Amino acid sequence: MSENRCILYTFMFAMLIFGTANTIAGKAMDMSHSRGELFNHPYFQTAGMFLGELFCIFYYFIYKKVTKLTPIQEPLKTNTPEKKSCTAKMGIFVFIIPAFFDFCGSTLMFVGLVLSAPSVYQMMRGFIMIVVALYSVVFLKIKLFKHQYLGVCFAFIGVVLVGLASVLYGANSAKSPVLGVIIIIIAQFFAGGVFASEQLFLENVIVHPLQAVGIEGMSGLGYYIIMLPVLNLIPCHNPDMCNGGYIENSIEAFRQIWASWEIALLFVGFMLSISLFNFTGVTTTKKAGALARSTIDTSRTLLIWGFSMLVGWEDFIWLQLVGFVFLVTGTLIYNEIVKVPFLGFTESIEQKKIYMRNRAEKKHQSTKEEEPDYLGYSPGAVYDQSHFKRQTVTDDIDLEIKQ
Repeated sequence: MSENRCILYTFMFAMLIFGTANTIAGKAMDMSHSRGELFNHPYFQTAGMFLGELFCIFYYFIYKKVTKLTPIQEPLKTNTPEKKSCTAKMGIFVFIIPAFFDFCGSTLMFVGLVLSAPSVYQMMRGFIMIVVALYSVVFLKIKLFKHQYLGVCFAFIGVVLVGLASVLYGANSAKSPVLGVIIIIIAQFFAGGVFASEQLFLENVIVHPLQAVGIEGMSGLGYYIIMLPVLNLIPCHNPDMCNGGYIENSIEAFRQIWASWEIALLFVGFMLSISLFNFTGVTTTKKAGALARSTIDTSRTLLIWGFSMLVGWEDFIWLQLVGFVFLVTGTLIYNEIVKVPFLGFTESIEQKKIYMRNRAEKKHQSTKEEEPDYLGYSPGAVYDQSHFKRQTVTDDIDLEIKQ
């Protein structure tokens, strides 16, 4: 195994760990008491998430200082200097658009997390693979093949079974399982927009992943600076959805954090884990594609489910296990980790490789050798495993033979 492939797997593993820690910290805050009340502040938590993403700007400046990037090497240029598109003109600020999707999706998901068990919340997020597949076809114009459709079918069955288990059996930590499931599914359509738009922009804009996450965090926090005061003024009397008679009560959130060192510690850990989770996630998208990222995002479900049962947040349910098996199987088939050796599914994988290679050649035929390591890669972009640099069309044949 090459050194750079090991680095990529390290990023994937880090994404798994930080993502697991983030969900657990978020749910632990929801179930914690301070000043005689539950910490019920999903919108405040989402604002904290964006603040955590903003930390990546500081990580980037540290990285730039340590590696001593020169202005020429600094990855702020686009791959289409002759005729600039709207995306190229916006440069790194195109990530304001993924931030809007993230703003909508994350807000809904944190509300769903408050209403649902953490494992159900995480498993229902597996619906993201279906949404990303749909958006890849409609917006990114990426063709799907037979084995991918099979994976989507398995994943859909898994999501249905997990949702059914949540509705029928509930959990100790679920306030409103049915509403929670509905909100989480709706959120996935916005989350899919994050993955698809990031992949689209990373194909066309040369930008370091730390910059991408930091700009998304800055934009999302800006959205919430506008929205939080509004939410603090809208009356609401549903105890499961609101706090202190309003949709959000940010002043009370600060008071509860100040009065409880456990919640304060969880909130800090929550922000740090989300910053590192998003950094490793964007890096994974850049080097392996949006579907690789969504695969890892789904895989952390098992760790969250095990922790939830261990601490008594929920019980073991066979129907949920069956749904999880379907979900994971679908994800593995879709991403070609598991190959079905009949009905032409293996041939479908080979056809997809040829298609993605041709697509990568068309998109990156004019790439210069002196470009920095962190380049915008499409999921099928052909690049040298030892330097993360794209190969020319003639070198591609040699690369295929080596692999």
